[in-house]
Amino acid sequence: MKKITYISSIVAVLFASMSLNAQDTPALPFTAADYNPVTMAKGGAGLVETSSIAYAAYTNAAAIPFSESTGDVAVGYTMWQPSAVNTNYVNVAAGFNIKDKVGIAAGFSYGMYNKKDFAAMEVVPSNIQANVGISWRFIKFLSIGANVGYARETLMKDYSLGAVTADVYLMSEFADFKIAAGVSNIGSKVKSKYSTYSLPSAVNLGVGYDKVFAEKHGVDVVLDADYYLAGAFAASIGAGYTFNDLVSVRAGYNYGGKAVIPSYASVGAGVKFFGVKLDLAYLIGGTESPMKNTLAVSLGYSF
Repeated sequence: MKKITYISSIVAVLFASMSLNAQDTPALPFTAADYNPVTMAKGGAGLVETSSIAYAAYTNAAAIPFSESTGDVAVGYTMWQPSAVNTNYVNVAAGFNIKDKVGIAAGFSYGMYNKKDFAAMEVVPSNIQANVGISWRFIKFLSIGANVGYARETLMKDYSLGAVTADVYLMSEFADFKIAAGVSNIGSKVKSKYSTYSLPSAVNLGVGYDKVFAEKHGVDVVLDADYYLAGAFAASIGAGYTFNDLVSVRAGYNYGGKAVIPSYASVGAGVKFFGVKLDLAYLIGGTESPMKNTLAVSLGYSF
C-alpha cells in the first residue's frame, strides 16, 4: 500500500506541475502566476499598476517611476489552488522609486505543496522564485524596465527543473491613462532528465484608467491581454474603488482559455492607515476549476 501511495504521489506532482504533461506544455507555470493581492483581486490585471509597486519585480518594473510612492515593501501569503495542486506560498517583495526617474525592485517567493498530500515521498515538492528589477523614466511620459529572475522547482529527490527568466516592458502615462507593453518569462529552455521544455513566455499588453473625484473617491479600471508563445491567449479585466485613500474594494475576471492560468473571477479589499497596508484577494472558480478558493493576503508599508 505504501508503495502504491508513493507512486500515486509522484504521478500527482508531475501532472500538477504541468511541466511534464506534454512537449508543448510550458514548464515552471508558477512564473506566470500573480501573488499580489491588489492585482489578483482585479482578475490578475496589473501590468500598469502603480499604487502597489512592491511586487513589480514579478510583473512590470517600468511602472515604478510613475508611482506616487517612494517605497513599498510587503510580505505575503498565498494559498494557491487548494483543491488542486494545493501549494502554500510565502513571499517578500519591495519596490523603490528614486526621484520619479529610476525604479528598483526585488522579490523572493517560496512555495511548498501540502505535506499531507505527499507524505510517502522523501522530498515534499517545492519551488522558489527570486527576481530583481530596474527601470528608467527617460522621458516624462515614457519608461523602460526589465526584470531578471531565477525559478526552480523540486519535484522529488534528485529531480529538479530550473531556469533564468526575464521580463522587458515599456510604459507610458498621459493624463489619467496608462499603457504598457512588453514580453515576460523570456529565458533559457528548461531541461529535465527526460526532455526539454519551454517557459510560459508571453507578449503582454496592459491599459488602465484611474481618477480621483472630489479628492476622496478613487476609481481605477485595468485591462491586460497576454499572448503566450505556445499559442494560448489570456485576458483579464478588473476595477477598484478607494475611499479617502483608506479603504478599497476590488473585483475582476480572468479568461485563461488554454493558458497556464485557468479562468476565474476575483474579489478583494484593502485598508491603509499611516502607510501600513493590508490587502486581501479571493478567487472564485467553477466546480471543476483548480483556481477556486485561492486566497492571498499581504501586509505592507508604503511611504
